[in-house]
Amino acid sequence: MLKFRKRLLVTSVLTGLPMGVAATPAMAQDQVPAAAAPAENTIVVTGSRIRRSNETAAVPVQMLNRADLDEVGTVDTAEIILQLPGVDADITPDNSALSTQNAGLSTINLRRLGSDRTLVLIDGRRVVSNSGNGERVSLNTIPAGFVKSIEVTTGGASAIYGSDAIAGVANILLEDSLDGFRGNVRYGKADRSGEQETTVDLTLGKKFADGRGYVLLGVTYDRETAIFADETRPDSLRGLEWRAPNVGGWPDETDLPGCDDSGRYCFAPGLSSSLPGGRFESGDAWNVDGVWFNDKSLQPQDGRPVGEDFVTEVDGYNIRPGRTLSPLFESINGAFRGTFEITPDVSLFANAFYSAVDTRTRTSPRTAASTTDIGVLNELGDIGQMPASHPFIPPEVEETRSGTVSWSRRFNELGMREKINKRDTFRLITGAEGFFGPIGWEVYGTYGRFEQRQTTLNEVNYLNIRNALDIEADGSGGYQCVDAAARADGCVPLDMFGTNSISPAAADYIRYTANLKQIRQQYTAGGSINGDLFEIPAGPVKFAAGFEYRKEKQNTIGDPDNEFELTSASVIPNIKAQFDVIEGFAEADIPIIEDMLSLQLAGRVANYSTIGTIFSYNAGGSFTPVDGLRIRGQYSRSQRAPTITEFFSAPRGDADDLRDPCDGLMPDGTGITPAPGSTASAATISANCLAEPGIQAFFNDPENAGEAFEFDGSVSGPNAGNQNLKEETADTFTIGAVIAPSFLPNFSLIVDYYNIKVKGAIGTISTQLTADLCYGDVNFPDNRFCNVITRDASSGRVIQVINQEENLNSRKVSGLDVSANYRAEPGFLPGSIDFDVRYAHYFEDEYTFLSVGGPQTGINLGEIGYPKDEFRAKVGYSLDGFRATWTTVYRSGGVDDNDVLPDENAFFRADAQDYHNFYMRYSFRENPRLSIYAGVNNVFDKLGPFMPDGLNYGSSQNLTSSLNDLEGREFFGGVRVKF
Repeated sequence: MLKFRKRLLVTSVLTGLPMGVAATPAMAQDQVPAAAAPAENTIVVTGSRIRRSNETAAVPVQMLNRADLDEVGTVDTAEIILQLPGVDADITPDNSALSTQNAGLSTINLRRLGSDRTLVLIDGRRVVSNSGNGERVSLNTIPAGFVKSIEVTTGGASAIYGSDAIAGVANILLEDSLDGFRGNVRYGKADRSGEQETTVDLTLGKKFADGRGYVLLGVTYDRETAIFADETRPDSLRGLEWRAPNVGGWPDETDLPGCDDSGRYCFAPGLSSSLPGGRFESGDAWNVDGVWFNDKSLQPQDGRPVGEDFVTEVDGYNIRPGRTLSPLFESINGAFRGTFEITPDVSLFANAFYSAVDTRTRTSPRTAASTTDIGVLNELGDIGQMPASHPFIPPEVEETRSGTVSWSRRFNELGMREKINKRDTFRLITGAEGFFGPIGWEVYGTYGRFEQRQTTLNEVNYLNIRNALDIEADGSGGYQCVDAAARADGCVPLDMFGTNSISPAAADYIRYTANLKQIRQQYTAGGSINGDLFEIPAGPVKFAAGFEYRKEKQNTIGDPDNEFELTSASVIPNIKAQFDVIEGFAEADIPIIEDMLSLQLAGRVANYSTIGTIFSYNAGGSFTPVDGLRIRGQYSRSQRAPTITEFFSAPRGDADDLRDPCDGLMPDGTGITPAPGSTASAATISANCLAEPGIQAFFNDPENAGEAFEFDGSVSGPNAGNQNLKEETADTFTIGAVIAPSFLPNFSLIVDYYNIKVKGAIGTISTQLTADLCYGDVNFPDNRFCNVITRDASSGRVIQVINQEENLNSRKVSGLDVSANYRAEPGFLPGSIDFDVRYAHYFEDEYTFLSVGGPQTGINLGEIGYPKDEFRAKVGYSLDGFRATWTTVYRSGGVDDNDVLPDENAFFRADAQDYHNFYMRYSFRENPRLSIYAGVNNVFDKLGPFMPDGLNYGSSQNLTSSLNDLEGREFFGGVRVKF
């Protein structure tokens, strides 16, 4: 009998019900009866390493068991966990389609504190990260078919599990007791286009050697087709954004629905000024779908004023059609688990897991302009304007030309940009466990390796564009590139005038394919003991103690051909770094009054090679004043150490908008307007700006005589690590009650309050705030904000502001979790009915940050991404082999920005959303067990609110906020077999 592994099987404590009583009949199928539990009736529950009575756990834990997983109607582990209130998506395949490093990941965060502050475990152990720029476990590497149950603990758990457990822990418990074969074949299809899902899940478990040995083998294949913006989701195609309408000019947008001349924001045109046919001479001439227009003789016949140039709101390009909303996803996962009992008191175990996940996304074609910078900090200048003698200039542009020709263009001839990610993850766990008398022990070692290979197709090479625009007659009636070396490299003349004017050969020459490779490796070793330390009058003092060693290594290999920013591909710097940590921990469960009151203590000391020594601790307890009522509470001090990227990364390419604090400056120091909310004086800012050599060079240029210095535009804003970082520290308090009255059998109510405050939160100061703080400081330039700003020596304009990671902010969240379960046989109909309601209410969600005027507090709560209320309610009906459930998931709406009041122009509110899922199953027989199931997710086919660009929680994808469901209504069905 494999008694050492069985300790993970008894989980009814997590529902708050008495041992052996399930919250629903479906749950009962996967519960271990009380008689099968170890004699001492103890378990290991997430949030502790002590094998303790199920009546005494101090931490609040929510659980989804095997039946819950089956009834959710999806095989995506992340989507399953997101059914729980208080669990939010962080990075998803939907919202990461344009991400450079994280496209296709599927991560969660607890209490909205971020995935880096949420520790995801597999069978209670850390696993290697699936991200090259954070400590994130992508849940799509864990197929739901391998999962036995999921436990989510709220609040700090660093004393138990170490760094990153600030917001809590999601523990994925994998199958370990199947004796036989289990198979599942499932197909699902959205009512709209895309999102066809095929899953095959096969698992085989077998005992051998008279029950002393056990082996489990499993494989899962899953494929989901992509969702693209198309007419089946009309909102995904709408070329609109949230902004103030154009009033009094041309076009006057006040006649658009919802727009007027009051200045209030509305859904106004949101198009791109970069056209596939090109825009020339700052908009004096342009080409739309092969038709030329200009501000001379070829003006559009649409009522615009005489001489009107290109107008983005009317003539612009809609980038949305055909873009990926949700990626093509394909994965294959394999698992092996084995245990062998050497003696009745010693067992060996080994687990191996392999995951291959491929994703593919596409977005609109790349753009470039004559003013596009080339090289790090613009060291090679820009691509450049075409000379007046350029032979390809058509009459429609020549009519508007006054010299060289400026241009801006979208390169549709190259095709849409595609990002292809291949991610392979390997995890190996091996060790031994057993008992030495009454003391249980375990030693183990793990190895994890994650490798990401990313290819981005159809980027553009800026240098090659410049080469292909510099042409001459070839002596044979045609043209050739002037540079002989470029010609040898395939350069052919580039004709950018008009739609589809670029030849295939020219497209091939300027096309660029970017590559990125990232490898994460994790090594851990540890050992622990647990058992009864000694006996006191109230009962045994239980304890656990042990050590852990962990090494994390990362090797990021950016695109070698784009190291100097010569192409449109994002620059990812090479990182080769590592850190290690050695930790010791101990726990104690001390009974104060037998079967009534207990005290639980935990502490951990960790020494990091990066930040030194930190100490985490918990103190809590459980009180049962009367049968059916248990009160529990805990205080914890938790930490998060900086990630490898946060600590070691060189600047990573990015761009940000900036209004230069020196904008408007005149040579005499006038013209400066301090930023809103700033306590800095205009005189201080002026003096600091005039001290800049680059700005003085601007004023000394005769061409700028009498002109104000102006800059308001995009600058390089790379993110960078910081080796002076310290750990984040969080204080967490939880208190709650479990109510299971004897007079109401099969009912439980769990209520938990939590309060989490994070100090020294790691983050970056925005590009804008960095510049404002630099030039508003009387200690200019001797302050840390000025050290990361680079200006051009001749023009004075800001070229780069490095966003360096720092211990900046504090975060605070508090709220209430409520769970209620009830099962009854009503009598007026055969069978039983069950209810499972889980509700989360937030009291606080705020942060303190460094602003221009000093520390300020910002409120997240009530914004669209931070709803005040969430709940999941499931009602089920069971009769013999039939089971049906209806699940409703609710998320309250909110405003787009708490700082914008209802009477202000930019105010926007989105309504609450509720989504409904239906599931039914029929089991024909018990052995072998054959079940067929079917269901509908999002029964009423709701996509959620229209959330375009211009909103803090919107995007050009229009349907990818936390309130949206991209798939819409989805039908699914399948067959399960077990024997």
